[in-house]
Amino acid sequence: MKKTALLLLPLAMASCNYLGIPKGDVSGNLLGDQPSGTIRLTLRGVTLSGVQTPTLDQVNLGTLNPDKRVYAISFPNTPQDGAYELFAYADTSKDDKYTDGEQKTGSRTFVYSQNGVNKKDGSDVFNLKPGWTLMNGVTPGKNGTPFTSIDLNW
Repeated sequence: MKKTALLLLPLAMASCNYLGIPKGDVSGNLLGDQPSGTIRLTLRGVTLSGVQTPTLDQVNLGTLNPDKRVYAISFPNTPQDGAYELFAYADTSKDDKYTDGEQKTGSRTFVYSQNGVNKKDGSDVFNLKPGWTLMNGVTPGKNGTPFTSIDLNW
């Protein structure tokens, strides 16, 4: 029985994204004084250095456990090149999307480039490596998933 369970574990883990459980491309904690109400996460397209990124509907990403204030999300399966902003917010308007004026955490920006840019060495925003890159301001940081300990502060 134990051997069968161990054989099925990788299959179960691989299917998590298909069952609505995030793959854990990005995970972390929600820190600070959390407001009351329904807490949601969103991943939305942003403008970076004057370049318009693809329009991305805000994705309603539920926290894994809002009481324990931890989260994990999956990036879109077929992302377009561009920058994406991740943050948590208190959905006081109850419309399942961030509305200006709702209290939100600080955000973290991720840039996706399918093929990389120019030298592809990750030295700056004009020379990105292929895949997902966590930005530190306008400076590229870690490249490639998973991104762990990405804390969002209220």
